[in-house]
Amino acid sequence: METMSWKQKTPLLVAVPVVFGLGAITAMGLRGNAGAQNNKPPVQPGTQVVEMQNAFEQVAETLRPSIVFIRAKQAAPAQGEGGDNPFHFPGVPEGDGQDNPFGRIPRNFQMPRQRATASGSGVIVRSDGYILTNDHVVQGADKVVVRLQDGREFTGQVKRDFRSDLALIKVEATGLPAAQLADSDKVKIGQWAVAFGSPFGLSDTMTLGIISSLHRNQQIGFGTNGRYYPSLIQTDASINPGNSGGPLVDMYGRVVGINVAIESPTGGSVGIGFAIPTNTAKFVMEQLIAKGAVTRGYLGLAPKALTFEDQKRYNLTKGVLVTQVQEGTPAAKAGFQVEDVIVRFNNKPIESEIDFRDVVARTSPGTSVPVTVKRGGEEKSLSVTLGTMDDKKTAQANPTQKAETKGKLGLMVGDTTDPEVREKLKLDASAKPAAVIMEVVDGSPASEAGLLKGDIIEKIDGKNTANAEAVTSMVKALPAGKSVNMVIRRGDQHLLVNIDLE
Repeated sequence: METMSWKQKTPLLVAVPVVFGLGAITAMGLRGNAGAQNNKPPVQPGTQVVEMQNAFEQVAETLRPSIVFIRAKQAAPAQGEGGDNPFHFPGVPEGDGQDNPFGRIPRNFQMPRQRATASGSGVIVRSDGYILTNDHVVQGADKVVVRLQDGREFTGQVKRDFRSDLALIKVEATGLPAAQLADSDKVKIGQWAVAFGSPFGLSDTMTLGIISSLHRNQQIGFGTNGRYYPSLIQTDASINPGNSGGPLVDMYGRVVGINVAIESPTGGSVGIGFAIPTNTAKFVMEQLIAKGAVTRGYLGLAPKALTFEDQKRYNLTKGVLVTQVQEGTPAAKAGFQVEDVIVRFNNKPIESEIDFRDVVARTSPGTSVPVTVKRGGEEKSLSVTLGTMDDKKTAQANPTQKAETKGKLGLMVGDTTDPEVREKLKLDASAKPAAVIMEVVDGSPASEAGLLKGDIIEKIDGKNTANAEAVTSMVKALPAGKSVNMVIRRGDQHLLVNIDLE
């Protein structure tokens, strides 16, 4: 409506007297009948349809006062910072995702660097002036201005948490209409979902869909600007640039998530949007309010959900598989090994990877907890003292690249004790005896699994490999058409790699 020109408005203004005159003449002869016809809608929807419409109207009336429009002003946007993006919304896929174990990689919309004002959305979560939004909405901003639905504007103070991509804005106001946060663990696929926000700067927008999926994980961006989202709610409610930071709401008017990203080949909504669950938002919000920063527990290992093949291999249906342990970390010091299956943490059963990540992150650093793992068919008890996770520490799955498979494994191995091998791979003369990968054939199963020249092979399907001869013997016995687990050491990391054989 704000963009309508006077040329568009003028014909309507001119036509009114004419229409009114004709209408008045007609009404003189048909006043009774016309009145009766106008009072009755041309369509009589069913009771259920009307009740559903009333429910959506109630959600809108309840939530709209809690939604805010955010302008983030930046004096000199830095390359890669949110100031390059007027919508502050990661959402356009870059590449085909083959190099990313978590799926496609959205990228930010790139705009001219001279744009120093960006916009996004937020939701009031406390009546005394606390507003939740995405970290990438306010990232790099020198000044954040919040506009309420009633038109009032406030300059806010920001507390950020890069890792979760959440931020908390505090404005000096009381009696604000705060939204209710739901228990996102109870959200189910198929439930109605309503998204609120300011897509493309169009504030006070509401869209409708369902919860399409749960526990989606995504890696967005790389390097210092990259974020890993371990568990996102997926919805087909229309989400576009500018919806970032706005709430995803259920039919009871409760916030179930904070809109954060889209998957799109065009930059606009194609029915695949993502939101950060409110239980994550609650955890972050409470710490930001109490301490000004978020402190998470840190182990130094990479967990992986058990696949169907893993469940058969380890004779377990629940737990998480350790695929990577980094030396010098709390996990390494506690004795965790690659191929351990963690079944209990602090005496609580571990159901899934998401469950494990949450319980570790929410355990205070410095806390010593008992952990039960299944190793070689037997349960083993470990005790670990958690460290502190910072924004630079990540625990990701092993990178893979897709390629056409050829041969059984497609690698050449040698012994670290062989002088020629040490010379070719530039190994230290004090290297311990082990089997080391000399070459990896392009397009082979080993290449597809991400094995690299210089990787030390420690185990194959749970059996130790002392030298190249042992590896060769084991590989010859591997059946075609199956998968094999290989434990390798790469630098200071111990990795679990799964290889599919032809």
